[in-house]
Amino acid sequence: MGALVDRIFFMVLKLVQEFEQLNHFTLGTNTAAANLITRESTCKDLMSKVPVSEVDIQSPKEEREELCPELGESKQEKIPEETVEEGTFPRERQKEEDSQQNQDMESEEQQLTLEPKNVVRLSGELSHVNQSLLQSQSSGSTESLTSGEKLKYQHQEEIQQLRQNLHRLQTLCNSAEKELRYERGKNLDLKQHNSLLQDENIKIKIELKQAQQKLLDSARMCSSPPAEWKHCQQKIKELELEVLTQAHSIKSQNNLQEKLAQEKSKVADAEKKILDLQQKLEYAQKVCRIDACSLEKKQLRERTREAVENEAKRKQQYQEEQQKRNLLDQDINELQKKVKILQDKENTLETTNSQQQSRIQQLEAQLKQLENEKIKSDENLKSNQELSEKVSGLQQENEALCKEYGKFLKQFDAYVRNYNKKCHHHKTKLHRVKSHFIHEVELRDKRINLLENEIGILRQKLEKEKAFQDQITAQNDNLFLENRKLLEQLVEQEKVIHDNKCMISSVQHRVLSLDKENKQLQENSLRLTEQVGLLERIVRSIQICRGEETILSGISEYEVLNKILPLPNSSLSGTGLVESVGSL
Repeated sequence: MGALVDRIFFMVLKLVQEFEQLNHFTLGTNTAAANLITRESTCKDLMSKVPVSEVDIQSPKEEREELCPELGESKQEKIPEETVEEGTFPRERQKEEDSQQNQDMESEEQQLTLEPKNVVRLSGELSHVNQSLLQSQSSGSTESLTSGEKLKYQHQEEIQQLRQNLHRLQTLCNSAEKELRYERGKNLDLKQHNSLLQDENIKIKIELKQAQQKLLDSARMCSSPPAEWKHCQQKIKELELEVLTQAHSIKSQNNLQEKLAQEKSKVADAEKKILDLQQKLEYAQKVCRIDACSLEKKQLRERTREAVENEAKRKQQYQEEQQKRNLLDQDINELQKKVKILQDKENTLETTNSQQQSRIQQLEAQLKQLENEKIKSDENLKSNQELSEKVSGLQQENEALCKEYGKFLKQFDAYVRNYNKKCHHHKTKLHRVKSHFIHEVELRDKRINLLENEIGILRQKLEKEKAFQDQITAQNDNLFLENRKLLEQLVEQEKVIHDNKCMISSVQHRVLSLDKENKQLQENSLRLTEQVGLLERIVRSIQICRGEETILSGISEYEVLNKILPLPNSSLSGTGLVESVGSL
């Protein structure tokens, strides 16, 4: 599009220059010069405004075309570079950035809506200028049906060519407006897609925090690191990597926003340059107008000299010449005023039409000079034919450029389709990851519930074992009391029975055996405490590795303990010995 606009702009400038050369050769009168100057100034103003508007239209297009591939590259990059804490952004900053983006987009849309209005206004001014020129030409043709008709017809043909070029420019502007509307819709879709992605990222972060808390709680309950715990940690690391990739994509979006701000600053600089160029053009136009006014003043001075020379010959027409001088003075004053009021185009066109009608009536005598210039006009006809050939070549170039523009549009449509496919593929991937994460969280919750139930069962078993140990300690206390009683009985029997020393010695041996049994019982109690510690460790390892086998293994170990500890029999043997001693 930029190349097309530049070529069209250069074509129009060439046509304007050739038009100036033809006017210098063909039109020597003041009226024709003034008309051409006004006509050229309006055409230059309009053509200087049209490319400015088209450059402004192109700038957002180029920005958006640069943004689309950068967004595609940011979505394809999945290499983690920072931690999860750096990837988590607050919601308030995101809302502020979204509001700023919306404001920027609204300001750009307002500018873009104003540009087609300016183009329509310029086209209306062109049509008004063309109508005024046609009216002036029609009035001139009725009054001067001489050899200058051919030149006027040539000017009409050139004006028609300029109209065709303007029509082409209007069609280009309309196509650019359609493309801008299409790209605005795409930008809105991209904004909605980005907002959805940000919401999904926030939800995933919240779910990850909850899962981490649950995993920390389960880690406190189960301090030993079995195989399943390691597997869960690996999955958690994978999820953290995915969160890092999403954080990286968010950072890339922020970088793109900074690039947008830089490009906007570049656009502002370009607009400043355009304003400087417009000021220079206005200054050049003012200089051209001042030169035209100076030429008109010189011609008027020559006319006054001729009038002074004719005073001696035409004394009878003295009154008529005085009226003419007054009219000339009025014309000079009007020209001096026009130099200051040329900024208002509508007023200038009306005044020039009235002045042209008055000057055509006064300058009929100068038509003889135009007959001498017919020879020059014949030479200019040849140059016009060459120009027509050049115009045909330019038209062919325009057709080739139109074909290139069609190819460019096809390539752009293919690029947009590929981009939409990539977006759809990315959405499906996100949906799969989310469903997989939810399924894993549900499995973890089920496993945690099963482990909690198993822990309750094991606690009940431990309470039973503690009660069994309490019973054993109570029996040991009873045995200690019985030992004391036996010792008292032995002391009393020593006083009474001095003869039965052999029996007392046997009784002492039996007491020593009972002490040994008590020591064995104490050692068995210590072994039981050590076995309880081992059982707790085994239970913790079984909670994660083997779910349903824990109950059966616990029952079998409990039976083994019952077989290992035949404590009541030993206590009965001690009591039997005591009874036997009592009978003796």
